[in-house]
Amino acid sequence: MRDWALFFSPDAHVLALPGWQQPRLYLPAGRFDERWRASSFYPASRFRARIHRLLLRTIATAGLAGARTARSDRWHLGEFIQETLPQAVSASVLVGTPGPAQKITAQLRDEMGRIVGYLKYAEKGAARERLHREHLMLSSIPEGLGPEALKYGVLGDGSALLTTPILGSQLPATLPPAEGVVGFSMTFTISHPVPLEAHPWVCESRGGEGGRLLDACFEALAGRHWPVVAQHGDFAPWNLLRTSEGAIRAFDWEYGTMKGFPYLDLIFYLLQTSALMYRWPPAKAIAYTIKFLTEEPWLGLSDTQVRALTRLAAFDAYHKALDDGHTPDTGLQPWRREIWEGPVCGV
Repeated sequence: MRDWALFFSPDAHVLALPGWQQPRLYLPAGRFDERWRASSFYPASRFRARIHRLLLRTIATAGLAGARTARSDRWHLGEFIQETLPQAVSASVLVGTPGPAQKITAQLRDEMGRIVGYLKYAEKGAARERLHREHLMLSSIPEGLGPEALKYGVLGDGSALLTTPILGSQLPATLPPAEGVVGFSMTFTISHPVPLEAHPWVCESRGGEGGRLLDACFEALAGRHWPVVAQHGDFAPWNLLRTSEGAIRAFDWEYGTMKGFPYLDLIFYLLQTSALMYRWPPAKAIAYTIKFLTEEPWLGLSDTQVRALTRLAAFDAYHKALDDGHTPDTGLQPWRREIWEGPVCGV
């Protein structure tokens, strides 16, 4: 991040975790209880990562991490949020994964240390496009699926989106999905079922890369009407929270569409967790996905339909990553391509 002082008031003392050489989280160097709360924003899903986070939080809380002073003439973030969220007085700033679509997320707290909002910030072209899409999605999805967009506009050299917080606990990043996840993924429907050839997601997907392979998938899904859904696009355990009332809510809607195809979010959840948390090869991830979905009788999906949907979910994720500027040979791209292009998930 070029200028972390953008998010802090002038002369504020700031800590960086795990350190200033490769910072992931910037937080105010306030009282020990404030440091403990702020450092909880450090990301961790796998068990070893959670242990590492606990160590970093202990170091920060004990005052063993070196602080630096924000050199700025004013609090740029504060000026952006002051009319909409005047109760916010401090921020913890998380640096996103490096890449063309990298974004910054600030967790905003009031004087009592309560989380009162989140602000996402983007400077790079692909990142700003994703942030714009997220603003459109939050302005369109039914109430109760995600946070509310409060403000969208220019901040410094980039774009910023201010949202309400979703207060809750992170879901375990395990398989099978946590209780309620499958049911929640089925609540995104926004229209009555339509014939496959009239579905907007199918119409937009045809004509690009994929050709015969996509046609084979669509043939396997023909003969049934499919609803149009609000597709999240990055539906994974780390983007879901369970509220104190037990409800599940989703955040990070930047890959979403209001013209989505059903079941792709749920399959993405299974594939993403298989790849990142269990390190399964594509064949094992496909076998698990087919078994899981065909054993849910209320979904009414056949083996052939699940195979087709799994290919489409991998194809969709692969091309969203391409749109972000990721090359076919980086990250999960070869893994996804083996699913949508290879014979192991044939239909």
